[in-house]
Amino acid sequence: MGLASYRRSVSETKRAAILKAARENFLNSGYSRAAMADIARDADVSTATLYKHFASKDALFAAVVEETYAANEHPLSTNITGKSAAQVLTAFANGYISQQFDRRMNELLRIVIAEVPTAPGLARDVYKNCVLAKYTHLAKVLDALIARGDLKPHNTEDGARHLAGMVKEFVVWPAFFITSFEKPADLDKKVEDCINAYLKVHGR
Repeated sequence: MGLASYRRSVSETKRAAILKAARENFLNSGYSRAAMADIARDADVSTATLYKHFASKDALFAAVVEETYAANEHPLSTNITGKSAAQVLTAFANGYISQQFDRRMNELLRIVIAEVPTAPGLARDVYKNCVLAKYTHLAKVLDALIARGDLKPHNTEDGARHLAGMVKEFVVWPAFFITSFEKPADLDKKVEDCINAYLKVHGR
């Protein structure tokens, strides 16, 4: 390994450690109470190193949320071979549900919403780079299904919101208001009903 590759590897390792420590601090303390010095300590890096990677707490929190969204992305828009439309959309929905619960995205978004009055820029960036990006990803999946003939042509940007909105009624909105909320025992059936409703309108 050359010197440049080594330095890049060290930098990436430190960045990953910072994101992990930041995630835990934000989840445990909330955005306002989480301290950059504590995050640097838990990541075993200097505060200067932390700021070298992330110029502000806003930027760090946004990166934590973006990483959580990216962790469950699937290349479904180009890899739908051998799968029905229902199977493709079910896989996407299950990945999203895992993200919201297993990756604790619901908790992170609750923190973002609480900070809207004091950190509107943070909320705007998270909405644009994470929430809207997820809709864009799903729209590409729907476009691929249209191109293959599984779905009728329609506005997939709106369609992504329609489908996601149905699923969110069961896995996002209750979790925002009920901290002890858990996935319903019949969640698979609820998701199936959401997808079937979508396919009834847009399926061929």
